[in-house]
Amino acid sequence: MRRLKVLLVQLLLILVVGELLLHIYNPLPFRVRGNRIVLPVHQRYTFHNDGASKLDPVTHHTKNSLGFRGPDPPKDFARRLTVLTIGGSTTESLFLSDGKTWTDAMARRLQQSFPDIWVNNAGLDGQSTYGHLLLLRDFVDELHPRVAVFLIGVNDIGLDASNPYDASLSPPRSALRSAATFITDHVELAGLAQNLLRVARTHNAGFGHGQIDVTSLRRLEHDERNTAVTIGKYSAALPAYASRVAAIVDECRRHGIEPVLVTQPGMYGDRIDPATGVDLSTIQVRGAANGRLWWQVQELYNDVTRRTARDRGVLLVDAARELPKDSRLFYDFMHFTNEGSARLGDIVAVHLEPLLRTRASS
Repeated sequence: MRRLKVLLVQLLLILVVGELLLHIYNPLPFRVRGNRIVLPVHQRYTFHNDGASKLDPVTHHTKNSLGFRGPDPPKDFARRLTVLTIGGSTTESLFLSDGKTWTDAMARRLQQSFPDIWVNNAGLDGQSTYGHLLLLRDFVDELHPRVAVFLIGVNDIGLDASNPYDASLSPPRSALRSAATFITDHVELAGLAQNLLRVARTHNAGFGHGQIDVTSLRRLEHDERNTAVTIGKYSAALPAYASRVAAIVDECRRHGIEPVLVTQPGMYGDRIDPATGVDLSTIQVRGAANGRLWWQVQELYNDVTRRTARDRGVLLVDAARELPKDSRLFYDFMHFTNEGSARLGDIVAVHLEPLLRTRASS
């Protein structure tokens, strides 16, 4: 019993010291605390992309006073033409350096016509439209940019409930969960443990980054039965996705923000990769799904985005059809290289210019 008491005292001391140290400095900052988004204000990340030939050897990634990428908001913000891009990892571009995301490329193009424009990147790795709605309500509505550009769809595939990133943002529905949320909100060690568990769950769910060599991927031929089953499985979540996209449009317009919807491109489908000559329809993309099948799935969600834009009178940038399927533009199936970001930024800017002329004149 004496030894047990000593061990318990030692464990308590370790926990207290660990808690104090994490209050002073947390080497693993997370974007979600309890059930709140915590924007990474004034954070700077450096990534060493060893072995990733399609990325810069070293990436420098900076967050501003809002927790977004780009310049701080100007003092005359309300008088400026202001644009915010919102999305998941394909918008945040975690492993691309400052100035090299598609938001940066879009901003440079737009500044030629609108010298005083302010553009920021509010992408958050892993978020689906669940998280985008919360970001709007908790941060963006109050900021009140003139225009919000949403690159959406890929993180919503199959979601009739929130994905592992977004599930943590759901409000507590029981006394037990409320108590757990309070603890993780106020105890650094509990918050760290919770977020490490989330990282493991999201990794197992298939979210993440990693360079892909299309020439080394396994080939899968078309299977009609598997195609029918897969399409049926992922079609079931389309009504819920349509409701969330419509809610995003409505939320923006209630607060005087003009939404713009962008469809999600991908490096798979019925195309031959011009860089390698590989048939992108037969590469294995996920489980038993080849490039042709997974692009059919992605297009189900892109079609919802297109239809919502048409029905709600929202500007659509159909990047899924305009950005080429070229392995020089992607470092994996959906994340862009520097070259891919530059191309996408130009595509979005070209479509956005007429809308911004109208907003600027008003």
